[in-house]
Amino acid sequence: MTKSTRHSRIEAAGRLLYGDRWQLPLSRLVGVSQSLITKIFARDDSDQRAVTDDVYGRVADALITEAGRMRKVADRVEEAGRKMRSELSE
Repeated sequence: MTKSTRHSRIEAAGRLLYGDRWQLPLSRLVGVSQSLITKIFARDDSDQRAVTDDVYGRVADALITEAGRMRKVADRVEEAGRKMRSELSE
């Protein structure tokens, strides 16, 4: 099986979020087994599994949720930085 666009998109998102060791944290985020992710991204094409609609949808939903969580965290970090900067101006 050749690498699909779905494989590429999931791998790119996983690497963006978690770096080179992305498979385990992504499987936890999505709520699928690490074994399934390992099979989907097996190096040997003959061992590779297809990305089903169910898995692809679960990854998409998890990414959307995680992005929302990260935005909230980023807002709090920015607020902390602004408070620190304003203290320097006092």
